[in-house]
Amino acid sequence: MLKNRNFSLFFKINLFITILIFMVFLFFNNTYTYLSFAVTLLGIISTAVTLYIILYLLLFIFSGTKKFGLYLSALLFIVTDLALVVDLFIYKLFHFHINAMVLNILTSPDAMDSIQTGVMPLVVVVVMIVIFVLFELYLMKKILKVEEGYKRELNSRLNRFMVIPIALLIVTEKVSYGMASLFSKNEIISKFKVVPLYQPLTFTKVAARYFGFKAEEQAKYSIKTTADLNYPLKPLKIEKQKEKFNIFIIAMDALKYSILDENLTPNINALAKDSLVFKEHYSGGDATRFGIFSLMYGLNSTYWFSFLNSNQKPLLFDVLKELNYKIDIFSSTNTNWPEFRKTCYVDIQDSIHDNFEGLPWKKDEQNTALFLKSFEENSSSKQRFSFIFLDSPHGYSYPESYNLYGVEKSDINYMAISEGSDELKKTVKRYKNAVNYNDMLVGKMIAKFKEKNLYDNSLIIFTSDHGQEFYEQGNFGHNTSFSKGQTHVPFFIKLPKSLEDKGLKEKKGELSSHQDVVPTLLTLLGVTNLPKEYSNGKNLFAKNFHREYVFSANWTDSAVITKELTYVFSNLPNKMFNNQIRDSRTYKKLKGEKSNSKLILDTIDENRKFLK
Repeated sequence: MLKNRNFSLFFKINLFITILIFMVFLFFNNTYTYLSFAVTLLGIISTAVTLYIILYLLLFIFSGTKKFGLYLSALLFIVTDLALVVDLFIYKLFHFHINAMVLNILTSPDAMDSIQTGVMPLVVVVVMIVIFVLFELYLMKKILKVEEGYKRELNSRLNRFMVIPIALLIVTEKVSYGMASLFSKNEIISKFKVVPLYQPLTFTKVAARYFGFKAEEQAKYSIKTTADLNYPLKPLKIEKQKEKFNIFIIAMDALKYSILDENLTPNINALAKDSLVFKEHYSGGDATRFGIFSLMYGLNSTYWFSFLNSNQKPLLFDVLKELNYKIDIFSSTNTNWPEFRKTCYVDIQDSIHDNFEGLPWKKDEQNTALFLKSFEENSSSKQRFSFIFLDSPHGYSYPESYNLYGVEKSDINYMAISEGSDELKKTVKRYKNAVNYNDMLVGKMIAKFKEKNLYDNSLIIFTSDHGQEFYEQGNFGHNTSFSKGQTHVPFFIKLPKSLEDKGLKEKKGELSSHQDVVPTLLTLLGVTNLPKEYSNGKNLFAKNFHREYVFSANWTDSAVITKELTYVFSNLPNKMFNNQIRDSRTYKKLKGEKSNSKLILDTIDENRKFLK
């Protein structure tokens, strides 16, 4: 019993510390009402208590040991609190908790290819580990020294004070959330987004089954990761073309449309002057895997999970093979992560060139050199398809000779980045330096096309996988929102001479999407199927081309973007009512606006069209 009291008291004090860490997350919400704050606070405490109940059950078997149970408990408490601190940092910067994406990064050795971190986060983690370890050792020592009679009395008092109130608190919180979700009180349930590890309780099925009450349905769709595919809806038919043309797609990681400038990107701007420029073009996602997926498949990126599970290849490469194209993928980042070798490039493994070393700018240099060298070695008469992916802007990486903005050489301190901060201003300058460096590489590619007399006879696309935001619309980086800064990307098509007299022209002012690229290319290559039979996109050169909206998605959320409004929906079943309506230009949340039911229904249909 004595040893159990040590164990019990140790647990209670650590629970209090963990609740305090949990409560810091409350500051990441704003515009609370008294009711929503109270219910969210209950959710914070309820989640922390539930976590500790699980830990207690796991460790109880060791509670009778002299010290082993305390040491083992201390280890779990340290891991739990450290994970919460890391989650605090992630949520502050990116507005999401440690989730499937983060776990994918942590468990994938190839992920580090796409991650650039400074020293400061590592220093903070080390300092926090030291603090937690010293605290647990100090607490353990103090508890063991407490007089046994006082320890017994204190435990008894704490039990009376905590057990019944905490049980009532958990029941109150779960019922409150359940009722809020039943009546679609989004102003309450939306606040729970800040609560890490939160497990909601809903009454929707019970209310419908036993009381005939049906909750209000709001655009409820979620990613089905195990669904079978029905793709394409019909086999593709190809009308063999007499004239073929080379296709080169140049994509620069994390390049937003608004950054393009005559001085910063002279070569890209020169290409734009020879091209059809789609000024309102959006990526299918605000992160690399979703942006590239939508570009290569012509599909909404919510299909990513199903296509990954089934290793389903893109139809684009099937058609190119049928037409005897030489296919090459030149990627500065490793194509094992994101898992493009299991999706986009699953059937063209031998065509991938991604084995480069060094910093991102150095990999871009090697990648570009290999691409340019391929023109000297290619004696084949085949038409070429090449996809070239550059990475420097994503990693804010550039050689010193391209330090256009004179930024001092140092690691980025992500913890110091905030709106208007000096660190943010330096990061923007680093980003521009990297973009300027990549512009030079693009210039080399264009020069090589002209040197080899390929420029006039090639279709050249320039674009990006997603944008990069620096708090222009309230967020930082990418994969944090569907703002213009993160989804609005450059998109140019330079047509070959053979197509210039075909009446093909840009649709000025029209919305366009990465989903439109595949149906456009396949139509030009002679595929006679309607785009809707294999794509969520449209042929950009169709006479009736028009988009009322574009669709974009990431790991947890999806967005329907119109010129005026952006509708954001959670992909998670337990957050199906966590909907937002935002101004597309400023990305500010709007009140009083209603969702456009037609657009939402169209999106739902598109997201399930190729699933059995």
